[in-house]
Amino acid sequence: MTFKQCALAGALVALAVPASAHAESKSLQLAKVVLDTETAPIEARVKGGTLCVFPSNIELPKEKKTQDFERYDRLVSEKLGKSEVAVVSDSGDLFAAESDDKGDILLGAVMAPTAMNLCSSVKGFKGTIDVKVEWQFYDRASSKVVETIVTEGSGTLAKFSASGFDEMWDAAFLDALGKVQAAGVIDRVLDAGPVEPVQANDDPAEGSIEDAAPTVEAVQRDDTAVS
Repeated sequence: MTFKQCALAGALVALAVPASAHAESKSLQLAKVVLDTETAPIEARVKGGTLCVFPSNIELPKEKKTQDFERYDRLVSEKLGKSEVAVVSDSGDLFAAESDDKGDILLGAVMAPTAMNLCSSVKGFKGTIDVKVEWQFYDRASSKVVETIVTEGSGTLAKFSASGFDEMWDAAFLDALGKVQAAGVIDRVLDAGPVEPVQANDDPAEGSIEDAAPTVEAVQRDDTAVS
């Protein structure tokens, strides 16, 4: 084999097996959000009127309740979508149950309030809600939880709003989710890892570039014609 043929064979091997080849990252899909006010019950500190006076403590009902899926599905999709995370969202899909588009990793969250300082008036709510969230990442391929992390979040609303109570919950949830992302957990869980490289034979003219043999033979014919 001439030097030209060896060089061509080596180039074909390099093209066929990129050194930095990686599999595509996995996708993430929210599965469920549960509000837990039973495990560690607290009392909400609530003041009344536009001047926020007459404080009182209100005991929250002790329960574990699944939250509105579409609401939190949109929150997760908007938050992580901005960071180009592959999020599967079906809250707006009328036929989601019939779709084969499912996330590789399912995300579950158990959210518990740790402090609630609110002011209620005819204009709505304002104040601060603090939460602690346990996040679980479930790998559908291996059928097991592959990562668990607990983060805290806080949602503050400075002005009264008719939907202020929900806005504070949402802000606290997103704050806690942002800390999961900042810790690198989401990237680590979704990283599919490197692809095992194909091992080339010692003789570059055989094995790994077998499919390219006609190209090499064409070069040989050209060399014979020239000589």
